[in-house]
Amino acid sequence: MPRPTVIDDPLVGSESHPPRNDIPFSAKATLVDEGGVRYRAFRGTLTPRWHLVWLHMGAGYAVLAGLVFALAAFAGRSAAGIAFALLAGISIGYVMEFLSNFFHEAAHWNVAPGRARNDLLANLLLAWQAGLSIEAYRPIHFQHHRSLGTTMDSENSYFDALRVAYLAAGLFGLKTVRTLRRYRQIERAQRAKRSGDPGQPVAVRLFWMGAAGGVRLGVAALLWVVAGSPVAAVAWLWGVVFVFPFFGSLRQLLEHRAEEADADADYRAVDHGPTNRLFGDGPLASTLGSAGFNRHALHHWEPTISYTRLRDVQRFLESTALEPAIRERQTTYLDTFLRLLEL
Repeated sequence: MPRPTVIDDPLVGSESHPPRNDIPFSAKATLVDEGGVRYRAFRGTLTPRWHLVWLHMGAGYAVLAGLVFALAAFAGRSAAGIAFALLAGISIGYVMEFLSNFFHEAAHWNVAPGRARNDLLANLLLAWQAGLSIEAYRPIHFQHHRSLGTTMDSENSYFDALRVAYLAAGLFGLKTVRTLRRYRQIERAQRAKRSGDPGQPVAVRLFWMGAAGGVRLGVAALLWVVAGSPVAAVAWLWGVVFVFPFFGSLRQLLEHRAEEADADADYRAVDHGPTNRLFGDGPLASTLGSAGFNRHALHHWEPTISYTRLRDVQRFLESTALEPAIRERQTTYLDTFLRLLEL
């Protein structure tokens, strides 16, 4: 299979726009483990475990369906029914974030073997959550890899300090508006660099936005009309429109914001610097950080490797000269949250 172009490969840089990371890419050329195995030889053995990808995605959709049915059955206008609806709305947003991380994995062609099949399945099963196709998302995301920690980063929730105002903005949808606006700005800037490339037609972009809205409103209508529960419908919409992007924004901040970052600095004007972390395999790390985000530092170091093999990469690196770099990035989401929280 031919190597992707610069637009498609986050590891292809130039003198003016080299890829950025906090673990040097150059180490790959010389790394050898304690048994004398060279990293590049080891890396060639890391084929994706496709069955795990589909098992995890299937489990996520099963839980999401169960939550919708539970809403229909138990949400109501009583105190207990409203309390259940609130809890279910939070859970729905959390599961949506779990599933959306596989859309990111699809951007790196790691949801199914074969690029055409990967993109088809990503669009059929996951694009409705993002409101854009995988083809439109990929260059936006790869801009994040190329510009990590700079003012040009396309995924920059970590630019903001973790304060009460940040949490409130996320839960009430302001982060969603800012993210979509940023995506649009990056898309326009990338098209301007590719002379003659008009990007996706307006009709295509509107189709995917309509699909996202249609699914959300369709499920809400079923809960209201068929199940007879307006409380369930409102809880569903709150979960998918507000809580879901909130968890995505918070996850990204915990992965990339430096502890020494200045809470009053405007990182849209000055570079923040690249920061990455490793979060382990606990229940929170494996769900909030699904599809490899629990080892995000390794994903940025090896973006094309399937998340199903990042644990193998970590074990290998722990027996090499990079072991101190791996150890110092190991933490938990909760510990990072408490250390970054500005009261």
